[in-house]
Amino acid sequence: MKIGIITAMPEETRAIVRALGQARKFRMGGLAAHHAQLSGHELTVVEAGMGYANATTAARILIDELRPDLLMSAGFCGGISTELRVGDVVLATGLTTVSDNGQHVVPVVMPAVAREFVLRQTAEGQRMFAGLFATTTAIMPKSRLAAMLPRDAPFPVVEMESAAIALLAGENGIPFVGLRTVSDPFDEELAFSLDEFCDERMRIRIPRVLFTIARKPRIIPQLIRLAGNSRVAAANLTQAMERLLAVL
Repeated sequence: MKIGIITAMPEETRAIVRALGQARKFRMGGLAAHHAQLSGHELTVVEAGMGYANATTAARILIDELRPDLLMSAGFCGGISTELRVGDVVLATGLTTVSDNGQHVVPVVMPAVAREFVLRQTAEGQRMFAGLFATTTAIMPKSRLAAMLPRDAPFPVVEMESAAIALLAGENGIPFVGLRTVSDPFDEELAFSLDEFCDERMRIRIPRVLFTIARKPRIIPQLIRLAGNSRVAAANLTQAMERLLAVL
């Protein structure tokens, strides 16, 4: 099976590549990519950069150049459900886009094996959940986002890429899987905007990070805490991807 995996940030890419073992690094359509053979699958990981537009571009490149049998969105997310903790693994069983204009459900074909995977993992005592991925088209406070989602939404999380990937997968008749680990819980609101860390293409740039820290030194404790959370999320993402690839 040809599997295309799209990440947003370098930390997410490294976590996925660790799950693949030996991987060859190359460029695909101008984007950083990795290729590996594992468990009878041909896997290509593409790092898109953050945001809806970057995810759309990466998905188009993968579809055009790889013709995958399965598309995956993998990385970190923010918890919206009070039940989710840092490091918890969430597999998408529903997707919605959320913007100032409201929310729109994204129709998608998800392999039955993905749903069965969640059941098996929870039966084995793993903290894995089947949840709603809320893909925002712009950075939005969690409290505002939570108020826009259905009250009965199962284990909702927020991120900025999955719906874009799922839409293109659906348009091309390709099954989709979303796999994310929680890097910040429901009550962690950022004291800064990610826009301040990124260039116009929504890619984090160290000079912009340093400039923002110089202007807002009060965010340093939060950044330290989030860095620790990201290490936990990355380790659990690697493990979850290893287990998922073994059953696909």
